[in-house]
Amino acid sequence: MKKITSIIAFLALGTAAVFAREVTISVGAGENWKGNHAPQFALWLEDTKGNYLQTLYVTGKASKKSWVFSPEEGRPESLPVWYHVSSHESAKTGKNVITDKNLDLDAVTSATPKGGIIFKAEIPEESCVIKAEFNTSFDYNETFTKKNSGVNGQPSVVYEANIPENEKEEIRLTFAGTGSIDGKDGKICRETEGLTTAKSIVKLTAVVFSK
Repeated sequence: MKKITSIIAFLALGTAAVFAREVTISVGAGENWKGNHAPQFALWLEDTKGNYLQTLYVTGKASKKSWVFSPEEGRPESLPVWYHVSSHESAKTGKNVITDKNLDLDAVTSATPKGGIIFKAEIPEESCVIKAEFNTSFDYNETFTKKNSGVNGQPSVVYEANIPENEKEEIRLTFAGTGSIDGKDGKICRETEGLTTAKSIVKLTAVVFSK
């Protein structure tokens, strides 16, 4: 019985691999990318019902929670939408960063690239949604000041796009809203009032399908 179960599991994995679509994802740096503090960002997939599927890419500092002089609760406001949807804990205890037990992010994690990034990924054959969240710390303006927004400054900005089944044309992510200013929830706020430089962290995020 165990042998039969193993064979079924193997065939299921093989089928999933056959029907995976390979894509190239491009993230272009905007005018506010090269500030005093490099932006943190994550890209991930959800199904059409909003359920988390997988992380495609995340910057190392956000993944490992290696924030300098951060409070005990970490920096949940840095990428609140991604942290909540992926169940990736943002907090740390003492000098030891809490290890993530739900995700294996080593293969999709790196330091913030200086001029954007281009990478390959595999996505489901069926319809899904791709989302990307970006944030630059200390990005203050007249609306989001040090007094009312802590080290975050302007909130994270989120972009998204639907990826239909059998899609072959290039897909560009469009602005969807902002993350929680204090990181208390993972909701996307559609309000954009007060945003300035946060809207120019990224110039373009696109998905190109392999021929």
